[in-house]
Amino acid sequence: MIGLIQNELIKIFEKKMSWIFAIILILGLIGSAVLEMKVSDQQKEDDWKVQVQSEINKLEKKMEKAPSYNDLKEDEYPSEGTKEDIQSQIDDFNGNLTDNVNPYTTSWSYLGDFGIAMKSLITLFVVIVCAGNISSEFSDGTIKQLLIRPHRRWAILLSKYIAILIYSIFLLAVLAIAGYLVSIAFFGTAGFNDNIYAYNSAYSPETVSGGVYFLQNLAYYLPGLILILTLAFMLSTLFKNQAIAVGIGIFVLFFSSTVGSIIVGLSEKYAWTKALIFPHLDQTVFIMDDKILTNITMPISLGILGVYYIIFMFITFFFFQKRDISI
Repeated sequence: MIGLIQNELIKIFEKKMSWIFAIILILGLIGSAVLEMKVSDQQKEDDWKVQVQSEINKLEKKMEKAPSYNDLKEDEYPSEGTKEDIQSQIDDFNGNLTDNVNPYTTSWSYLGDFGIAMKSLITLFVVIVCAGNISSEFSDGTIKQLLIRPHRRWAILLSKYIAILIYSIFLLAVLAIAGYLVSIAFFGTAGFNDNIYAYNSAYSPETVSGGVYFLQNLAYYLPGLILILTLAFMLSTLFKNQAIAVGIGIFVLFFSSTVGSIIVGLSEKYAWTKALIFPHLDQTVFIMDDKILTNITMPISLGILGVYYIIFMFITFFFFQKRDISI
């Protein structure tokens, strides 16, 4: 089995596209860091609290001259804002001081926003690699050479599946390591337990540890990634045409988020919709919330995903065992 897995890994990493996907991740991280530096306020002082207090002092002086919203005439609005606007900014800064959260871009706040957003690219890349894994063997005519070896069909198929799982972990490692290095290069070092703001489903900010939050996002992302990967792998075994397998896999990937949001809205009226796979693919919601939909906790959600996983794997191996390999 180990030899089969090594052989499949060689096949994956021999393709330039597999490395291009990793390079795209790195370039995406660098590009987003450059953009963030250009569009957001940056920390200028060594101590961000000193800079925040200085900003508060400036805002308090500006508020003395600013008009109140009630004093404005119709269609009149000052360029520097009203007393209410300025007071809101002051309250935000005071909240940062109270919660010990740096309001300027830091390594962890960057990773919490842009680094985590790059996960969708990993899912896309994995779907492309996975959906074409078996179907390419048929389209290239190499499937017969593969199956005449002294190995059982299920072992050959399982080795392909494990190899793709390893490639997925490789892309996650690239995201984590490259993201951390890029964040340090652009925004400086930060303590693992430095606070950042994270938002729950009600969009209420909560103070969390930046390092813990980033690692939690990667860990909670894995179940959904594995399910989508398994679905793409199943499609790859069902279709001989590589383009069809990849196309359906990508379609399901982008369709799932839209359907998931619709099902969340329908779950109160139709209880059976809670058992559909789409709302459960994003387990990262459980980082900030105890439940998804109504009374669906993380163990229940993972259990639902587990049922789908068994179904997908059964269909994959059953049809591959019975499949006619004539070309």
